Amino acid sequence: MKSVKYLMQVQDKYALKNDAALAEKLKITRSAISLYKSGQRIMDEDTCLKVAVALKLDHPLPVLMAAGTDRAKKSGKKSIWGYFVRKQGREVFQ
Repeated sequence: MKSVKYLMQVQDKYALKNDAALAEKLKITRSAISLYKSGQRIMDEDTCLKVAVALKLDHPLPVLMAAGTDRAKKSGKKSIWGYFVRKQGREVFQ
């Protein structure tokens, strides 16, 4: 899952030792973190925005695109996000 990579970046950036600390940093539940990491759930837009803020990104588009792509993949649908990923280039997911 591409979007989980951004959660892990937040955890690494702030040296958060566990899911509970990451959840507290993002002001979401620990169970949400577990569901995101396991791929059972994909981050919603609010969580994507919180992650982008925590990472001090200039814009949230990379995180939103990753979550949108993951959401489409999970549902078995072709994602329109692929068009924008190609247009933006691979740096979006770096």
